[in-house]
Amino acid sequence: MRKLDSREHAAPAPQTNRRALLRMAIGGLLLTPVLGYGTRSLVSSSTPQTSSLLPTGPWAGGGTARIGAASRFPNPFIASLEGACRLACETTIGPCHTASPERVDISDGWDGIPLRLALRIVDEQCRPMPNAVVEIWHTNLTGGYSGRIARMCNNDPADVEKQFFRGYQCTDAQGIAHFNSCYPGWYRGRAVHIHLRVQLGDYVAADRAPSSVTTQLLFADELNTAIFTEHPLYQGYGQPDTRLDNDNVVGGEPDKTPYILDVQRMDDGVMFAHKTLVIQGSGQATACSVQGLRGMRPGPGNRPPPDGSPRTPLSNYRG
Repeated sequence: MRKLDSREHAAPAPQTNRRALLRMAIGGLLLTPVLGYGTRSLVSSSTPQTSSLLPTGPWAGGGTARIGAASRFPNPFIASLEGACRLACETTIGPCHTASPERVDISDGWDGIPLRLALRIVDEQCRPMPNAVVEIWHTNLTGGYSGRIARMCNNDPADVEKQFFRGYQCTDAQGIAHFNSCYPGWYRGRAVHIHLRVQLGDYVAADRAPSSVTTQLLFADELNTAIFTEHPLYQGYGQPDTRLDNDNVVGGEPDKTPYILDVQRMDDGVMFAHKTLVIQGSGQATACSVQGLRGMRPGPGNRPPPDGSPRTPLSNYRG
């Protein structure tokens, strides 16, 4: 694995004496097969940013090759949405977006904690939205993006010609899209996150193409801390310098639950993350924007300022 660019954030030497692995899983949750999902024993986390029910036990490595068949994962979307619909609000698309290919496995062979991501898209009446285009993009474990994008987004010049961790899928009849990926790395000024955009109709790659929502999904602080402390693929990069409360994009939100992924650990260490997003119909004006750090409301083309610390180009805020 190539070394992290020193201009991004220095990777400390791997720990020689690791802390003991997190306590063993706190029990399994067995879910009935629905909508094509299988049954599986897993450990669940709640969505609030601070939780005592975070997944425990060692996470797997080996990338998406470890994920296996779709039927092995439980259905996370059994609970009724009645009375619980909350509109997904807008965030900046950031300078690291570019065209995505249509595919389920977006890893291009990169290593990392294998991540199965399930996203359900519903309208404001909580009705599933079939055939919606769901696009996601995020970093590799070094904190770098792929593609011909702003130079500060790439950690390696060779990544300009690559498409790792980018892809889109259309939702099925239940409004659900799935991706096989890896848990992302971090970079200065941002909590660990995944970018997401939903379009109705055909996929259009342009940054300013019409979309129902452009937003971001993040991981709980405690989960990030555990992974960058314990996991051999991630611990050499040190702890993220940004937590949810001082994140440029969601830091001003008093309740960050709508932007935090529900994360479960499969019994073999594969990460299973999921979220329901409520979106507006095509052509409607944006109803809400996420409150960024210091009360900013970042939207497309409105990048929040950096946190004021000295930075080289590669370590600037990327969105």
